[in-house]
Amino acid sequence: MKKIIITALSLLVLVRFGYAQSCEQFLNATNGKKLVYSNSDAKGNQTGKITYSSVKKDAATISTHSEITDKNGKVIGNSDFDITCNGSSVNIDMRSFMPANGNKQMSNMQMQADGKYLSYPLNLSAGQKLDDGSMVITILNNGQKFGETHMDITNRNVVLKETISTPAGDFECFKITYDIRMETKMMGIGIPVNMQSTEWFSPALGRFIKSETYNKNGKLMGTTALVAIN
Repeated sequence: MKKIIITALSLLVLVRFGYAQSCEQFLNATNGKKLVYSNSDAKGNQTGKITYSSVKKDAATISTHSEITDKNGKVIGNSDFDITCNGSSVNIDMRSFMPANGNKQMSNMQMQADGKYLSYPLNLSAGQKLDDGSMVITILNNGQKFGETHMDITNRNVVLKETISTPAGDFECFKITYDIRMETKMMGIGIPVNMQSTEWFSPALGRFIKSETYNKNGKLMGTTALVAIN
C-alpha cells in the first residue's frame, strides 16, 4: 500500500512538472513582447499590420492586446483577448479573429464578440484533426443591435512539420489547413462567405508564423506573416 501511495505521488509530481515545463515555455516566449505581423494582398502588396502585445496574467494565461493599422499606419481596430495553457494545449480566444472596422460608413458602430477558444495540442503531429472553433460578432448602432456575423472554423487538419522563414527569423512549424465560413446578417438578410486557410503554427511561440487565405475557388486572397518580435 505504501509503495502504491509513493508511486501515485511520484506520478502526480511528474504530471505537475510536465505541465510547468510545457506551459512555462509558452508563457515566457511572448511575455512582455510585441509580435508584429504584416498583411499583404494576393499580389504581395502590403495592406496593413497587426501588432500583438502580450503580458503574463497568471500561471496559465497570457493577456493580449491587438492593434490593427492600415498601409498608412492609421489605427483601424483593436481588441483584447486571452491565450491560455492547460498543460495539454494552447487555447486562443476566438476574439483574436475579430476583423477591424475600416468601413467609414460604419465608423460609429461597435462590435462585440463571443466565441470559443481555438485549441492547439502541445503534442502536435502530422495527421491530427483539431477541434473546430466558432464566434458570433454582434454589430451595435447607438447601443441597438444592427446585425451580426457568425464565423465557423472547421476541418482543421495538421498536414506536416516544416521550417518557415520570415523577416522575424526561422521557426519550426506545423502546417494546418482549415475551412472558414462567415455569414453576416443585416436587417434579416444573410450574406455567406466561404474561404480556406493555411497557417503555419509554432508550438514554441504558441502563435502562428504565417497564414494564407484563399477564396472558395482556391485563389489566394491574402497573406499574413510575422515580421518582427520586439
